Amino acid sequence: MRAMLIYNPSAGPHQAEDELRDAVRELEASGWEVTWRVTHGRFDAMLFAREAALQGYDVAIAAGGDGTIGQVVNGIAGTDTALGVLPVGTTNVWAREIGLPLTTPLHPNAVQEAARMMVAGEWRVVDVGRVNDRYFLMWVGIGMDAEVTAQVESRPQHKRRLGMLAFAIAAVAQTLSLTGTKMYIELDGRKLERRALLVVASNIQLYAGFLRIAPMASLTDGLLDVCIFQGYTGLSAYLHFFSILLGLHTRSPEVAYHQVRHLVVRPARPLSIQVDGDLAGYAPVEIEVVPQYLRVIVPKTTASPALHPAGHVQAPAHFWEHLRR
Repeated sequence: MRAMLIYNPSAGPHQAEDELRDAVRELEASGWEVTWRVTHGRFDAMLFAREAALQGYDVAIAAGGDGTIGQVVNGIAGTDTALGVLPVGTTNVWAREIGLPLTTPLHPNAVQEAARMMVAGEWRVVDVGRVNDRYFLMWVGIGMDAEVTAQVESRPQHKRRLGMLAFAIAAVAQTLSLTGTKMYIELDGRKLERRALLVVASNIQLYAGFLRIAPMASLTDGLLDVCIFQGYTGLSAYLHFFSILLGLHTRSPEVAYHQVRHLVVRPARPLSIQVDGDLAGYAPVEIEVVPQYLRVIVPKTTASPALHPAGHVQAPAHFWEHLRR
């Protein structure tokens, strides 16, 4: 099994080289051949992942946060190279979605355990989304969440020191001046006009670490789940937050929930967008699902309702030979 480990040292609350070296030893003990790459520039993870796909690597391992995963996805989507993950980021939403362990003071060996789970994991083929010319595995956000991301990313030292708390502080600050924006939205050709604070097109169920924003989302159904959070002020944002927390937002008259293959969002004023946690320019945007376009490795024990048996595929034959040794 040939794997390229792509490490983003800027991700997460601390440097993770020691944990990753322990993880690589786990992989190598199972017969994996691991090549390291360390990112320095914004698009390095995508370029390294593309290199891995072109050179026939079996796995591209994203060692970072959700933004690093998104970059790696853009390098390997539509190829035979599978996505593996060693979560060393800040929010680690994909890791939470599929059930990978996360490092805490009570669980210091989580990255090493994630490596063992990768070796014994299941190989699936899942859908991805495409926004303009970029792929995404998790979600696209238009509006408030992208503005929060922009504020956090402008102060990387705060993000590293405060972790998820940095996003919470930025979100509260955003609500002080937040106003809804008129948006013209097309959902599989059906046109809507709404004043909204945020539009999220999701391929998975979780969002912002622990919120189940898209409870009907599946990675294998050929659909994206779209949430349109309507409102005029920051008060609406707080109400939406608590409704998501309680699992009531899909029944709220102020939230429109749709499952679609294609959507277009045209706001009346320029709005930032985030793609898998990375800033990616401004709306308007065109978004569509690309069914069965990415190989991923997930834990055998995953309980994620977003993963269905229809997405199960076999690993390369030599993978099983390593397991039998």
